[in-house]
Amino acid sequence: MKFEKKQTVWAYLFLLPSLIGITVFYAVPYLMCIYNSLMSGGHFVGLDNYIAIFKNKAFLYALKNTMIFTVVAIPLLMIISFLIAQFLNSFEKITSFFRSAYLMPIVIPAASLIYIWQMLFNDYGVINNILNSLGFDTVHFFSSGFSMVMIILIYIWKNCGFCVILFTAGLANLPKSVHESAYLEGASSFMTTVKITLPLITPTTFFVFLMAVINSFRMFRESFSLFGTYPNENVYFLQNFINNNYNNFNYSQLSSSAIVMSIIFIGIMLAFFMYERKSDYLE
Repeated sequence: MKFEKKQTVWAYLFLLPSLIGITVFYAVPYLMCIYNSLMSGGHFVGLDNYIAIFKNKAFLYALKNTMIFTVVAIPLLMIISFLIAQFLNSFEKITSFFRSAYLMPIVIPAASLIYIWQMLFNDYGVINNILNSLGFDTVHFFSSGFSMVMIILIYIWKNCGFCVILFTAGLANLPKSVHESAYLEGASSFMTTVKITLPLITPTTFFVFLMAVINSFRMFRESFSLFGTYPNENVYFLQNFINNNYNNFNYSQLSSSAIVMSIIFIGIMLAFFMYERKSDYLE
């Protein structure tokens, strides 16, 4: 019993630096953010700041665009990554070259990526030069509805390789006998994937989804570099709204919108976590 208590004490001592870091840099600032969202001009105003931002057209545009990006980009990323992983899993061995190639977009500096996209899609870029030579008018990619498509493509291109590696690792751990039995009983490839493969790799899928959601909220750097502080309404995200309120020293609206964004993020995570728990229970 004394040995177990001693082990527990040592465990807490090893965790203490991390706990201090989380408390100082995450927990305390989040509590301060909640406090600021309930204050205005040094006075307690309750939920007035939240009511104000939901009446703000800029915030509503930002919320709508953020939800559209999340709902479209994350499923596309997971589907494409899973299909590529399924294809790679059909090979007996994946060389280290391919593994490195899929991870390259993660390590490429954002500035290089932005430069390439500006070179391709700006008004005098490669694509518009080709269109003009064919007799078409210049397409303003950075100020049209295509700007959302551009951000989604960057997000998928940048994160697809990492998700493919995760899915490949999950698929490699599945016993081949299960799939062989299903094929012998006449199950199609689609039914085998839906009824056997996906349920068996639920933990991997959950982790991929978690990383996909986290990385989706980290696309502000690319969006800001491409479209600036005040982009067109198609790519005006919650991060833009928060950044602009910070520059305008409007900390009440900044804190309120940050709390709303965190609630959305936590809600998505809880919904998928409950789905995973339900799947495990049914198994």
